[in-house]
Amino acid sequence: MELDDLKAAWQRLDRRVQALSLINQRLMADTAVRKARWRLAPLMAGAVINVLVGIFFAVVSGTVWSTHLESPPVLTVGIAMNVLGVVFIVNGVGRLALAGRIVFTRPVLEIQRTLALLQRWEAWSFHAAWVACCLLPLAILIAFAIATTGERSWERAPGYLLTHLLVWLTVAVGPLLLYIGSRRRNGRLAARMDAFLTSHSIARASAAIEEIDEFAGN
Repeated sequence: MELDDLKAAWQRLDRRVQALSLINQRLMADTAVRKARWRLAPLMAGAVINVLVGIFFAVVSGTVWSTHLESPPVLTVGIAMNVLGVVFIVNGVGRLALAGRIVFTRPVLEIQRTLALLQRWEAWSFHAAWVACCLLPLAILIAFAIATTGERSWERAPGYLLTHLLVWLTVAVGPLLLYIGSRRRNGRLAARMDAFLTSHSIARASAAIEEIDEFAGN
């Protein structure tokens, strides 16, 4: 075989190897994308459940308190449940909206940024739901005080109401203030709180997306 023929054969072989390598990378990238989609599926299912539960709370509580405007206990608890339902709806809709912005055909860095934004939403929505959930028992306690002591319950049992008000507000807002303070210092506490609030579905999806860069680099 002459030298020119040998060079041409080698070039053809090199092109075939490159083509096979490209096909292999695309297959691996498609596999990574499918893994990322499946890993985000529980998060999406949870978002749908959040919206459905929120709609149920909002509709039922809204119907109850709007037809009992003359009853302060029912009105207090009903509005608190209504707020809780709205928070659930906003959390779920926001999660679905951010997830809908993920286009797996775009660059990996852009996908990772959207996943990071979704993770931040998860952290803040957790605190919003926590505050709303803590305000509900406070509303129930206030409603109980009004039902047992009358509408002038503050004059008859100020210590009872003030104690529960301070306790539940501390329980509701305390973790949020601690989280905000830790984010400013960016130390060990921030890392621990981030680890606690990290969605495993998002983290695993992000790890799957990182595999695309690894395949491209090989």
